Amino acid sequence: MGYLKNENSCNNRASLYDRIKKLLVSYEWSDCNFCVSGKKFKAHKLILGISSPVFEAMLYGPLSNNNDIHIPDIEPEIFQLILNYIYTDNVDITSIEQAFDLLYASRKYLLEHLTKTCIEYIKENVTIDNVIEVLNYPDYMHDKQLTTYAVNLFCAHAYYLFQRHIQVISPLCLKTVLQSDEINITEKDLIKFIFEWAANYCEQENIPITFENKQRILINLELFDLLRFKTLSVVELHEIYSDKIITQYEYEKIEKQIKNTAKTNDNDAENAVSNIRRKTLKLQWYSCYRSSIRSMAPIIIDTPNFILNCRVKANKSVFINSLCVPTRMAPAVYVHNNKTRVYSEQLSVSIMCESDSSIIKNTNFMNTVEYDTVVDIDLNEPWYLQKEMWYKISFTWPHNVLPTYTYVVEFRDKFLRYCGHKILFEFDDMPVNTGTSFSGSYLAGLKFCL
Repeated sequence: MGYLKNENSCNNRASLYDRIKKLLVSYEWSDCNFCVSGKKFKAHKLILGISSPVFEAMLYGPLSNNNDIHIPDIEPEIFQLILNYIYTDNVDITSIEQAFDLLYASRKYLLEHLTKTCIEYIKENVTIDNVIEVLNYPDYMHDKQLTTYAVNLFCAHAYYLFQRHIQVISPLCLKTVLQSDEINITEKDLIKFIFEWAANYCEQENIPITFENKQRILINLELFDLLRFKTLSVVELHEIYSDKIITQYEYEKIEKQIKNTAKTNDNDAENAVSNIRRKTLKLQWYSCYRSSIRSMAPIIIDTPNFILNCRVKANKSVFINSLCVPTRMAPAVYVHNNKTRVYSEQLSVSIMCESDSSIIKNTNFMNTVEYDTVVDIDLNEPWYLQKEMWYKISFTWPHNVLPTYTYVVEFRDKFLRYCGHKILFEFDDMPVNTGTSFSGSYLAGLKFCL
């Protein structure tokens, strides 16, 4: 007897989930009740039991009964997501906080696939904005891959994070970071930030801010020994001592150890970690370019029109280290006479945050470049582009005695998605000046990192 394959098996499967979901919504044939932080939930023993060994033991084990099951350690919203997942095999996670709460619940009820889903969501959505929040969660909420990824992101931008968000870093987060052998900050600056963190900790705990209290806190939290004083130079150590971070006795002792280490290259087991300099993390920069859609009339840069503007924002916070722009059109005489196809480009770039009209970056570009190509304008230091905030970029040419320059500027993408990290850049190109119909963009692309 032959077997007839059902071509609509996928649709039938979806229909089955729809029917099971209907049970969750309608409460038909429900035979168990949960009380979660005061909110009642009805469910079905069979569906829960076959999905989770914990529910199976709870509902069918020797201690099972028909009373309401009280769950004090999970919020109703999270328990509802657990039920939605069990009944439909789908879950809609909307935030990092929710993902961690759901991760706790999935581990409690041994829902392995949901646990993996939560971890993947957290990894995909860790950014410079929430990496401290992620590392502040207790150790038991992390897995090795997630912790490694978050620590690397923190260490890649350590100076910025210590400078801007030192007040919200937990002792656990700090200890995890200090155990790293790779970090983009000098040991001298790291030590200074750690003692600044200790002062903030004293203030939060209503402890007098004294040298002795700061050092005692760092010792009690097992942070002090993670500072690598012996990797400092004698000059750096003296600066640390001048800032009243260590006592005179400690200064003399560490200075002697530094000099002895330099002479003997001491790498015994006891001092191995404290003698090893932390390495610098190499940042991964990504280039993205706006594609040409169609050509339009060239833009003329002259005395009346010497500024081009562009606005940009992104759905995730990133660091930008260079902007890509087109060069001038080659003069016809250069094309026909085969002359050298290079010239000296000179302009300035200003980046402004529109929320408070503050100038974020100013840089000047002057270099020999080719006609009819694109070039990168490197910033002096990376620009922090905060998510969902508009920034205005102005390109300005010297205009005291400005000849006429011609640039081919085309219509370009209004949105640019970098799928690898689910980053969406939005561009809003602005006219050269009031009354012009210009709607192209001088900004061709940018180079960024997370």
